[in-house]
Amino acid sequence: MTVTTVTVAGFGAAPARAAVRNDPACGVAVNGTPPGGAGQDPAGYVLNVGGASEFGTVWDPPGDDAPGSTPVQAAFPGVLAVDAVATDGTPVRRQYARFGLTRDDPNITGLSAQLESVDDGATFPAATYLDDPARAVQTSAIRLRDGSLLAYSFKTQPPPYNVGRHVRLTAYRSTDEGRTWASEDVLVDMGVYFHGGRTASVPLELPNGDIVFAVYGKYADSANYRVQLQASTDGGRTFTRRGILAPADAANSYNETGLAALPNGKLIAVVRHHVPNSAGSLDDVGVPVWTTSADNGATWTPLRDLSVTFPYGYDPMDDTTKKLEAVAPDLKLMPNGALVLRAGRPDNWVAISTDGQGTGWIGQLTYRNCPTDGDRHRGSTGYGGIDYVSANRAVVVGDNCDVTWSCTATSGSRFTVDKQTRVWRRWIDVLTPDVGRIDLATKYRKGKITVSGNMTSSVPGHPRARVDGAFDGSTEYWSSAVNTGGAGTYVLHLDRSYPLTKIGLSLRNGRTATGRVHLSSDGVTWGQPVAVAADRTHLAMEFFTLPTPAEARFVKIEVDASSACAPHLTGSCSFLNELELYSSINSFENDPVNNRPRGFTDIVQSWQTQRDPALADNDSASALVIVDTNANHIARVDRPGTPSPTRTLEFRLKPLHLLGFLVDLHGRDAAGKDVTAYHLAVTADGRIARHDGNAWINLTGPGVVTENNWSTLRVTADTMRASIQVGGVTVAPDVPASTRAATLTGYGLASNGTATVGDKYLVDDVLFTP
Repeated sequence: MTVTTVTVAGFGAAPARAAVRNDPACGVAVNGTPPGGAGQDPAGYVLNVGGASEFGTVWDPPGDDAPGSTPVQAAFPGVLAVDAVATDGTPVRRQYARFGLTRDDPNITGLSAQLESVDDGATFPAATYLDDPARAVQTSAIRLRDGSLLAYSFKTQPPPYNVGRHVRLTAYRSTDEGRTWASEDVLVDMGVYFHGGRTASVPLELPNGDIVFAVYGKYADSANYRVQLQASTDGGRTFTRRGILAPADAANSYNETGLAALPNGKLIAVVRHHVPNSAGSLDDVGVPVWTTSADNGATWTPLRDLSVTFPYGYDPMDDTTKKLEAVAPDLKLMPNGALVLRAGRPDNWVAISTDGQGTGWIGQLTYRNCPTDGDRHRGSTGYGGIDYVSANRAVVVGDNCDVTWSCTATSGSRFTVDKQTRVWRRWIDVLTPDVGRIDLATKYRKGKITVSGNMTSSVPGHPRARVDGAFDGSTEYWSSAVNTGGAGTYVLHLDRSYPLTKIGLSLRNGRTATGRVHLSSDGVTWGQPVAVAADRTHLAMEFFTLPTPAEARFVKIEVDASSACAPHLTGSCSFLNELELYSSINSFENDPVNNRPRGFTDIVQSWQTQRDPALADNDSASALVIVDTNANHIARVDRPGTPSPTRTLEFRLKPLHLLGFLVDLHGRDAAGKDVTAYHLAVTADGRIARHDGNAWINLTGPGVVTENNWSTLRVTADTMRASIQVGGVTVAPDVPASTRAATLTGYGLASNGTATVGDKYLVDDVLFTP
């Protein structure tokens, strides 16, 4: 590759640096997390970037791709998600995607447009397009605990309010979930004379009610750009400097900042970093830095270089130094407690902190568009946004081109994607350990589970404060089950007995609360609490792993009364913000969507699915799908296990096209060799059969399992014989092993055979026990 020098001013613009040209990596598109032949570790944190089925377009300016047309700006996007209720009462998480319509020029007044999605970002209908500044959603907004939305202008107000110790910003507030906005002047005390700059982050509301945000600029006591934290104690109407989080010096300047609260209450900031170029000017993008604060932003730890591991590859801007570079860092704390970082240039990428504390970052690319015959930084600007759509899933937005500097006449012509302006979106999965999450929301909506207790209060102006607010996948403050009259009791009546393994709990987002979790098999006798959250200030779910699986059909959460309630609530109150239950039953609810299920091996033509129409009658949103479309391969999954003299395999099966469904129990013989201890099948006419090593032998008559219906199959086996049940009824009580085994290990599920094609099966709720 060759190197030339370009000079473009402005932080949003291309860097003034020795630009890499003609990088062959620009000829390789980003297609999400590779599927591979095995699923990722079910005991660890997992980041899954969606593939082609998880990628789509938010906005493609109509008509600007016609021959001879001039590209229309659609770049520098962001996204804001807010909890709402549909007209039929269904809880939804509304997504607003906003993007710039004007050139990347600090001397002009920026204009923007937005589109809205009510299906978790699957579609952004053109009919929702809006470019009215008075109504467009501020994607840098946050939802305060009073239910309103709050954002601040990127720029200070015009002279004389843009320099000096005291400057003015514009605040934008909405009390109708972003439908309309009111603006007001905000006075900001910078602490010293401010020579100009920008707001650097989204605002945050701290547990004590303070509102903080970062600003970058030049100050009287700093020769170069630094970042400091401004804080308000009056609801965001006036601000003073609380602390300097990224101090500048002669060799370092700092600007754009991702700001978030960690689950332990500390603040974390990831900051764009500039270092000297060959001429000595601080215009080269350096390694991002990060810092934390344990005192609400007054003091910050020394800046450290950000370290991110990219297991599926990262193409650095400079192949010699291979250093990480990034602009526009954006942090998001997920409801499940995982911290996500989005950034870009080169390319667009996300990373998760595998310890939830801002370290141990694992990253993946989300998008690439750059020219193989031009500068590496051209194409996608690397700017974007991220917000969650559920507890373990988020939507990421970014751009394809910008008309100012990234896709001009001299930017090259052979781009990874193309040279048109466009805003894209991609889903990512951010998964915590364990795969047995129970889909409480779907089961409740379908009447499979019920709730009793006194946490049933409705709160005027907060429609998501209701019983199912406790398991709606959101940790927004008012998306909770609430008792407005004191201590709370919340009892889940589950649809079956579950061997529970882990409990996720968020009591009252951003406020101190105490709660306990009890289990029962009959709803009458309750043991000692299996989880105690005492004086917790939850910002996300806290997980309690049980020492051994505990059988329970009833789960009770007791929440102590809190006295500091909302102004319109009299007396004391109690909140249950979010609840997750995990069991030994693999529900595929905490797996990467449309990718390999975790913990399985030898996976062929099988993946987790949420979108198959045949799931409409299921009582959970996800399942494993096994589809055979290849005459040279059998569709299959295997799940290894530890040796045991006995095993029970139970699962629900829905054949959509039944040619023959194979069920194997694996084992080892006395010499330690792997063997198929039991080789069983559901035949095309719905019989249960076994293979004796030479031929198939029918164990039942036809119709025991039928197409397009769910059946629960249970195989209880030792090394010699097995019993098979369907729907709780024993249909084959004394089944000899297919091969003599000394121990039983794992299991396999597969389509009919190699030569046949057309099989399709849904599998859910797999329980495999000694």
